[in-house]
Amino acid sequence: MRRIGVQLSKRFMSGCLVIESIIIPVLNGYDLLQRCVASIPEPARRILIIDNGDELAANGFYDSPHDVRVVSSPTNLGVATSWNLGIKMEAFATGWLLLNHDAWFEPGAFYAFENDCAEDRITLAGSPPWCCAWIGRGVVSRVGLFCEAFHPAYMEDVDYQRRADVRGVPVVLSGAVVHHDNSSTIRSSGKYQRMNDESHAANNRVYQERWGSVGLGCVPSVLEWSLATRLAQSWDS
Repeated sequence: MRRIGVQLSKRFMSGCLVIESIIIPVLNGYDLLQRCVASIPEPARRILIIDNGDELAANGFYDSPHDVRVVSSPTNLGVATSWNLGIKMEAFATGWLLLNHDAWFEPGAFYAFENDCAEDRITLAGSPPWCCAWIGRGVVSRVGLFCEAFHPAYMEDVDYQRRADVRGVPVVLSGAVVHHDNSSTIRSSGKYQRMNDESHAANNRVYQERWGSVGLGCVPSVLEWSLATRLAQSWDS
């Protein structure tokens, strides 16, 4: 993999925000990850891949015009923790594009999506919409990070959007064409399907308990990472 130093201007056109930081968690399906990265056009951008399968080096990658960095984890950190880690590592960005590894942009769609982004909003595209989500810096300042009590996947995005709604953060649905092989990780393995049935139900219970404990117009506290949850709901071998 080629790693290059990139100096990005925050704006390459007057009045147009540039997505300069992209965070992509991946557990398997590295061929889909390659397709995803290949659909991101120049100018060069920083792409941080959180490799929860710890297999990217073995599967190989290709030279990219972007500044691609890889964080390899020996176990599955989960979606919320991966997104939070990426945001912390890219703290100086104007915002962050949280992109599923099995999503990809139609030619020209990335720029259309980018035009709908701003530092004070959430911008969503694709189906389901959180497969391609922009979180502006101002949003994190008002809403905070993702709740890591949801592990390893699902409900963390629903919880975050609800918190953003209560805080009055604009949520924009972009018309940009973003394709998505939905739930490709789960469909790749009977083991993941069985484990997801259990962890999804547990995450839904956490969501209901969190929001059932606060009054109208209030936001529940962001629960910290829990070792007990991490072990009980693990998809790891």
